[in-house]
Amino acid sequence: MTAANCTVAKPASAGLAKFRKYKLLSVFIIGICLLTGGLSSAYAANEAKPAPRFVLPSLHGEPVRLDDFRGRYVLLNFWATWCGPCKVEMPSLENLNRKFPPSKLAVVGVSNDMFGATVVKPYVESQGLTFPILLDPGSDVSNSFHVLSLPSTYLIDPDGNIIGEQSGAENWSAPETLQYFEDLLKQR
Repeated sequence: MTAANCTVAKPASAGLAKFRKYKLLSVFIIGICLLTGGLSSAYAANEAKPAPRFVLPSLHGEPVRLDDFRGRYVLLNFWATWCGPCKVEMPSLENLNRKFPPSKLAVVGVSNDMFGATVVKPYVESQGLTFPILLDPGSDVSNSFHVLSLPSTYLIDPDGNIIGEQSGAENWSAPETLQYFEDLLKQR
């Protein structure tokens, strides 16, 4: 974490203020903590940060590249089956995934379970998750994103730039969150 970050209590109705455009976030970099508490980093308007490129296997063994999702927004969620807060937010990630067309928003999970598909596949099936789940048992991709805690979620724009970070569980199907994504997807 950078010195400009801190954790504060997140108001229940805060929604996804942490995923605002860089221009809006740059004010907060000067030492003001974001009111949403879970944001682990913010970038200034002229400091667009390209998402690290990667290739990871899916649950079925096919290689999946971050570049495969180019041209749409990507909500990249790092999680694990042993992580309580991760399991709490999974149903809301599934709801978000079902709400918007995959041609505009791709919800993608990256599991950090060291036993890979052996433990992840039964969990995914029992929860009825339909969004792509990738396997990162060595946490190599997580490390390239500087993930410090699970769950951690990154919002990536259609050009491949990180435009928001969320550390901690979120209710991705809250009305204000769904409205945020609806407004975001209308812009492009």
